[in-house]
Amino acid sequence: MSGFTGRHVLSLAPFGRDDLETLFDAADQAARELAKGEVEQDLRGRILMSAFFDKSTRTRLAHETAMLRLGGSVSGFADAEVTRASGSTQESSADVFRMLALYGDVIVTRHPVTGEPARAAGSVDGALIVNAGDGTGEHPTQALTDLYTMRQRFGRIDGLRVVLVNDLRMRCVKSLLRGLAKYDCEVVGVAAPGMDLDPLARAEFEGAGRTIRFHDDLIGVLPEADVVYSSPTVAAELDAADRARPPAGELPLTRDLLAAVAPPELAVLHPLPRKGELATDVDGTRHNAYFQQAANGVTLRMALLRLMLGRG
Repeated sequence: MSGFTGRHVLSLAPFGRDDLETLFDAADQAARELAKGEVEQDLRGRILMSAFFDKSTRTRLAHETAMLRLGGSVSGFADAEVTRASGSTQESSADVFRMLALYGDVIVTRHPVTGEPARAAGSVDGALIVNAGDGTGEHPTQALTDLYTMRQRFGRIDGLRVVLVNDLRMRCVKSLLRGLAKYDCEVVGVAAPGMDLDPLARAEFEGAGRTIRFHDDLIGVLPEADVVYSSPTVAAELDAADRARPPAGELPLTRDLLAAVAPPELAVLHPLPRKGELATDVDGTRHNAYFQQAANGVTLRMALLRLMLGRG
């Protein structure tokens, strides 16, 4: 039985490599079913409650689409302002999640407050909770999608050379490092100015017996990379001067740059939405793995929901 069965997904920390491989195998099965147009409706009668206190496009829609593909139903809210979860009539977060647990089988929540999904898990009875991003904390299902895309692209994760670029403060980067720590990868960080990796995230990664190198020259590390993982910059965290220009790193990923120095099989991943750090002219190149990554967001979450709720 998978370690995901009957458990909240609040962080990648508690899940082992065997759990991840079981999940990825289940995602492969979901992908085969989708390709044939013969998806087993084994979550019919189950209800997913969306509780999004913060903006989302891909994450919310991917979870909801995954549940619908499996025959389940979706309810909840994408804007807390239109409910009593926010505004002048706001009730306690604990009560909101208690109500959602009464109505559904699994709650997918995004919250601007770090740690709120974990606190919510302590107040619910029955329904499972999936952390869809919490403040500056984690984004575990994004990291699972990222890892799955790497495995799908290369047939493995062990041995890959992964370069993390641009804003290394992002929660998706923190979660990805927790996942990469379970594999034997070479990881390099190339941060945009002032956007360095959280020291605690680095300490945790290295505490797992892994090594991360840091470099200030993207051109110098691209030729040896298998994967480049770029992330967006949160505009609200920039000062007024930075907001006046595209929030990109010193050297955005472009078609010309990749053509000049990247190996032919280099895969560019990005959780999206993108800004100046990833040019649209990369879309038509073989390096574009981010649209595959976005599509995998549904497939991976189909597998995750099946394992959490139990097939059938």
